[in-house]
Amino acid sequence: MTKRVLISSGLFLVGITLFGFIFYETGITVDVVLSILKKMDLFYVALCPVLVVVFFIFSSMKWRLVTQAQTEERLGLFFYFRYISLSATVGQVLPLTLTNAAIRAFAMKRKDVMPPMKTAGLFLWDQGFDFLALSMLMVAGISYVFFGLNMIFVVMLLGSLIAVVYLAMPFFIRFIAWFAGRLGRISFFPDGLCQKFLALQNASILDSLLARKLFVLAICKFMTGSLLYTVIVMASGFVSIVDIVFWGSPSAEMAGVLSQMPGGLGAFDWTWIGVFTKSGLGAQTAASLAVGLRCLLVLTNVFVTLCTLSVYFLFVRQKGKRQVGA
Repeated sequence: MTKRVLISSGLFLVGITLFGFIFYETGITVDVVLSILKKMDLFYVALCPVLVVVFFIFSSMKWRLVTQAQTEERLGLFFYFRYISLSATVGQVLPLTLTNAAIRAFAMKRKDVMPPMKTAGLFLWDQGFDFLALSMLMVAGISYVFFGLNMIFVVMLLGSLIAVVYLAMPFFIRFIAWFAGRLGRISFFPDGLCQKFLALQNASILDSLLARKLFVLAICKFMTGSLLYTVIVMASGFVSIVDIVFWGSPSAEMAGVLSQMPGGLGAFDWTWIGVFTKSGLGAQTAASLAVGLRCLLVLTNVFVTLCTLSVYFLFVRQKGKRQVGA
């Protein structure tokens, strides 16, 4: 436990330092960021929670699919949604991936659905499709933002990549099953691990239809995220660069994920500064917009989480208590 706290604290301090360098290197001040936030269009600001909710719904649907593939327990979508929203908020101050995995394990153990280690394994499988989808969107985005390829060509490229992966999914699943079987026959591994590899060959999680659903949901999830960042920038008044923002957001997302910093602190923000600078904004304007984007994103996540927990404690939980009392 102490080791985890030290790692989390260390990552948070590194992230805060990288984030603080934005103010040091560009010369922006808190007042400049506050002025951007104050001038935001309330209509677009109001759209942000809606898009965050849609983003969380796609994440919840993915988690529910992988869970139902391994257990007969059928939990409502709201159950998954509230823990997804909680992990997104807590992940702003703790390592996002570890927080997500820990909260999922807690949720599954609390409901006696499955043990933590099994939840962790399913989490990695779920996140694998996120990484695949985000990588494809990032390739398309880099082609447009940094190489200046035509928009129509980029859309066709992304569509082709999605189609190829979708159609090739059964072959990929069969390869995973074959590879697991080969690993299970390697005497170097302990017997218990070999048995798990062999059992994976016939696991219900290795289903091509399930994999296709997870892949499509991951694509929808991150395209919703791109739309969210676009709306935030539109709220700030920079409507002329929305195409750059939409296609540049997967790169910022990937930087934040790979950094393993809480909320992607530092890596996420500096990548956005690079994207904004590429769109023609000056360094100070780009930095102010990146910090403003982070502030609104965090506030929106917190707002959605508080609303979700309020609905749970005021209505869902109370309804359950009344049913038990009856």
